[in-house]
Amino acid sequence: MLQGKVDLGSLVGGGLAELAINIVSALLILVVGLWLVKQIVKLVKKAKPIQKLAPEVQTFTASAVKVLGYALVIVMAITTVGVPTASILAVLGSCGLAVGLALQGSLANLAGGIMLMIFRPFKVGDFISDGAHDGTVKKITLFYTVIATADNLQITLPNGALANAAIKNLNANDIRRLDIDVTLSPAADKEKVCELLLDCAKKNELVLKDPAPEALVTVTEGGLPTFKLRTWFKSGDYWTVYFGLNEAVQKTLTENALPLAHQQVDLHTDK
Repeated sequence: MLQGKVDLGSLVGGGLAELAINIVSALLILVVGLWLVKQIVKLVKKAKPIQKLAPEVQTFTASAVKVLGYALVIVMAITTVGVPTASILAVLGSCGLAVGLALQGSLANLAGGIMLMIFRPFKVGDFISDGAHDGTVKKITLFYTVIATADNLQITLPNGALANAAIKNLNANDIRRLDIDVTLSPAADKEKVCELLLDCAKKNELVLKDPAPEALVTVTEGGLPTFKLRTWFKSGDYWTVYFGLNEAVQKTLTENALPLAHQQVDLHTDK
């Protein structure tokens, strides 16, 4: 009877000792494993093939490696304690389903972020518009894209919505077109007005000579002649050309006693 008690005590003591060893091993795996993951992420960021990629793709790659690495280390640590792998996978599957249902919007943003990384409709530094917001792209993360508006307001846009929206990228092409429409009296000398408008374009150093600027004449529904000044320029010079040409046109028309009945500016990004 005494021998049975001793054996039971030894068994319990041995089990506790084994559990303690497993817990210590799991802690070591966590500490060393998490440290190794951090070092691997640093190496990934410094790798030359990764540095050649776009900034947003670099961030995505580093984040993916970090998440996968942490998940692997945690699973290894839990398995070391003695929890069966099948049980871990079952729990993770159940948790994943619950989290997926609760975070459908976030998952949609994640999927949208991946699509933006792959197809790259825009990049950091581009000026974009989704119909409701427009601004310069400052950051593209897995879930959100951050833009700065013309008046320097920060707007955070969900990637899920951006991936399914019609995005206008105003920096996608190297050059852009600006049309300035002016409507004058029917008595205006059409040839003279066209010459004056072309002169305004030629005096602006940022306006390209190829494609050459054009001055065209159309007629409105009311029978008034509308003169269209069409110019091309580098995309980055848009605002300078926009304000410079508008000022030059208005000044020229005033100096030549041609009162401006109506003015409209049309923006074109296609060549």
